Amino acid sequence: MAEMKTLKQIWKNEYFQAILLTVAMIAIVFGFWFGSQVALRTQYPALAVVSGSMLPTLNVGDVIIVQGVPASEIRADYSTGDVVVFRSPSNPDYRIVHRAVEIKWVNSSGSGYYVITTHGDNNPYEATETFHESYLIGKVVVRIPYIGNFALFVNALGSFYYFIIVIIIIVNILFSLVPSGEEEKKAGEEKAPREKRKLFGKLSLEMLVLIIINVFLLGFVLFNLFGSFVFWQIGADPPQNVTIRGMYPDLQYQSNYGEITQAFLSHDFMTYQIDCLVNGSVRFGVPAFSWLQASILVLLLFDFWILAKFLHLDKRIVQMLKRKPT
Repeated sequence: MAEMKTLKQIWKNEYFQAILLTVAMIAIVFGFWFGSQVALRTQYPALAVVSGSMLPTLNVGDVIIVQGVPASEIRADYSTGDVVVFRSPSNPDYRIVHRAVEIKWVNSSGSGYYVITTHGDNNPYEATETFHESYLIGKVVVRIPYIGNFALFVNALGSFYYFIIVIIIIVNILFSLVPSGEEEKKAGEEKAPREKRKLFGKLSLEMLVLIIINVFLLGFVLFNLFGSFVFWQIGADPPQNVTIRGMYPDLQYQSNYGEITQAFLSHDFMTYQIDCLVNGSVRFGVPAFSWLQASILVLLLFDFWILAKFLHLDKRIVQMLKRKPT
């Protein structure tokens, strides 16, 4: 009995719970990483873009999702070719993201192999790279705008362990915001007088928090529509100013970039794509995760949840589920 009591005390200890939550978060991150490797059939399912060789199709700080495919399935063309990731033949530890522009089958002593030629959209026309199919990692299936900038910054500091430290700090901050059992008990005892407290006249503290969250989400929606932000990225190759753009500034940026004469925007569920007219041919873009659609969805779900609580719909649903059929 004494051992069970000791275990219960340890389980209820806030520091133990914080450590357990931190370990769980790290396990989830690594589990997701290794699971995505299996699902996408590649050792590198997600990479951050570090250079501007694929501008404006891919921006520095974009995270690209890579799917492992055999060389025979690669589509090669200057306009409609797949954007592929491969190891540099001169430095296999260095990964390159370019568009496949030509693929050839080479016969060699009864067998054969593919040779792929690639070109960066932002490079001179004659600047191409050719590599053996064994260096192919996969093709880019979607990009997630600007969140890779954090990974580039952490990598520039020289160690991935900084990222783990940041996760631990964030988890512990979030954990500290959750009241313990004793605090919840005290909060329950003082609930009645606290409900009467108001800020700025008739505005309650809870209402103020809800307004701030709504303003933040709405601001995020507007930024992903019309916003842009410039900062110095030390993790880029070479270090340079990087611009984070909303959907329409990105469309305008691509419309006026280099030899592009027109850009076309198309939407899908949770993604959008910008294709460009270059020298009379339409050059395909890469489907991009739509932060706009995601932020609108979060805003609607959050406000629906608040409305449900205000109308006590959550309690009514629970009562309906508990009600026995007659």
